[in-house]
Amino acid sequence: MAFKVLYTRDFLFFILIFFSFLIAPFFGFIKTGDFYFFIEDVITAIKWVSIPLSFFYFKNLFQSTYFIKIYNWIKYSVILGFLFLLINLALGAAGLGMSFYFHGYGNAVGTRGFIYAGNELTILVLTLGFLIASYLKQNKYYKIFVLSLFIFLIFSFLITSKTVLGGVLVVFLIPWISSISKRISFKKLQIWFVVFLLGLPTLIGVFYYGVTKSGVLEKLKISSKMNDGDFWQTLLSNRNNFLIDGWIIYREKYNFLEKVLGLGQNFYVNLVESIPELDFFTLLFTNGISGLSILLIIIYYWFLNANKLKELKGYNYSNAVILFLFFLIISANLAGHIFSSAIAGFYIGLAIALMFFNTNKLELKNKKL
Repeated sequence: MAFKVLYTRDFLFFILIFFSFLIAPFFGFIKTGDFYFFIEDVITAIKWVSIPLSFFYFKNLFQSTYFIKIYNWIKYSVILGFLFLLINLALGAAGLGMSFYFHGYGNAVGTRGFIYAGNELTILVLTLGFLIASYLKQNKYYKIFVLSLFIFLIFSFLITSKTVLGGVLVVFLIPWISSISKRISFKKLQIWFVVFLLGLPTLIGVFYYGVTKSGVLEKLKISSKMNDGDFWQTLLSNRNNFLIDGWIIYREKYNFLEKVLGLGQNFYVNLVESIPELDFFTLLFTNGISGLSILLIIIYYWFLNANKLKELKGYNYSNAVILFLFFLIISANLAGHIFSSAIAGFYIGLAIALMFFNTNKLELKNKKL
């Protein structure tokens, strides 16, 4: 199968993406002559292409005849990711690893276990949550679905990140929202009403207990005080100021060609206090208009395919993928480190490629068995 992929348009598209992200590091090296910075920028470029690489791999896998044979391997890889999270956060809850906020200080809050990149841990939790929730909803494992939701809520309370606290609820709701049909029977309305009536108070109670006991409120108080009570600075963790500073540098320090092609992340970081950690703007400031355009083309390609597949029979995950893409875009431009996530890239690519998962193939296989 691997050799067949080399002769597809997907492979050529990926090669184009990969070399496009190498343009900025190359021009940065020409400007600075710093080979060490060049290598670091190439590594950063590889992070930006990790999701497209995973996506094209699973897309071709779902479309191939090999899919049925290694379907269980895909499930086990998701289970393995879940167990990794479980062990890592359990160790963190036991006091090992790093705090999520203010590590090493008396007001330390949350845990990231042994994963140094906190934002990448967050998107890993949310992506695995989406994959598990989508699978359980599709296969009508409702009891396990509810249990999984509560486990992922515990993960979010342990981490205490604003993104993961709200995001867990969103990713577990996506499979349900995406499956709502235009015509809803009265019987289904009754079922939804009972679920809502019983489930909402329970969920609110669990959420309230988790937020009050996990240190989230204390962290918000500290953040608010550090940001002089400014709502947007507290919500965005000062990223709005990093964005303003970055825009000034990009506008005044870069010439026209550098604005288009970029000069790499290291050149940019040497001019500012921090990258904005808002994916679209981070890419604009480091890889120029061309880098941002490539990412937007990739995202458009994903939306285009999901929109076409949702009209075909058997592609039951395509609607959920569309909503998940919207969620990724919003998260990427509020918390950042989404589309450049190396740790979660494998699973994000799998989650997006779910649009090509044809459930009719599995049903046909089960009938034969």
